[in-house]
Amino acid sequence: MAYVTQAGVGLGLAKEAAIAFPQFGLDFATIMISVIVLNQIAGPPLFKWVINFVNEAHSRGETTYDGKRDAFIFGTDDQAMAVARLLKSKGWEIKWACVDSSCAMASLDDEPLILLSAIDLENLVSIDAHKADAVVAMLSDEENFQLCELFYENYGTETLVVRLNDISDQDRFNNLGVLTVNPGTATVHLLDQFARSPDAASLLLDIESDHQMQDVYVLDPNMHGIPLRDLRLPHDLRIVAIHRHGHDIISTGYTRLRVGDKVTIIGSPESIEAAILKLEI
Repeated sequence: MAYVTQAGVGLGLAKEAAIAFPQFGLDFATIMISVIVLNQIAGPPLFKWVINFVNEAHSRGETTYDGKRDAFIFGTDDQAMAVARLLKSKGWEIKWACVDSSCAMASLDDEPLILLSAIDLENLVSIDAHKADAVVAMLSDEENFQLCELFYENYGTETLVVRLNDISDQDRFNNLGVLTVNPGTATVHLLDQFARSPDAASLLLDIESDHQMQDVYVLDPNMHGIPLRDLRLPHDLRIVAIHRHGHDIISTGYTRLRVGDKVTIIGSPESIEAAILKLEI
């Protein structure tokens, strides 16, 4: 309610006072209108400052990209290890962590397991969580939510993926922009996708397809402002979409790149590597 200035009510009362009290009503109305105008100008930014000052804004932190794709996997069951191996095979740097001492016996090739004493900012700082480009949380829903909140507010990590245990928890994850996977319905949706578009499903799952889909960041300042039609990318490469300032842009040949854009591309592994060399380096 503090954000509702109720200027209309104040202006109406000032007008009524000017009519009811001719002797001083006009001067009173002038003062009230001046106060209302000042409140309209200074009130909202001051209120926003107070919300941020008391740490109640829960706004997204500043995200960075250091040129390396780092994925943090939280969980030690078979699915977590399979995700870690697959991402590693795609060239990602993997950090694999859990918060339960009983998982200390788990192993993933040559990747050491990081055992966290608790889910808090101090522990995340100790494992260089600011480098995370993607977080895959496969713990309990409460632990997953704590992780997502910390990464969202402190590091602004854009790609947060959670395996849900209870679908009723989905809304609070969605409020943070978290991508949720419900094991109970994922198989059904996957079979539906295979039935309607087998080629697209095979592409997404990297099954029997010569092409892959990948996100590439525009880091080269020389690419700033260049239309897509002038990029001279490999002929078998296509730009599907551009993600800019929290919005997805359906690209055309006249769409101009901006430094910091995240570009979704599809093509052969060789062509994707060529795009990375052009846009990121």
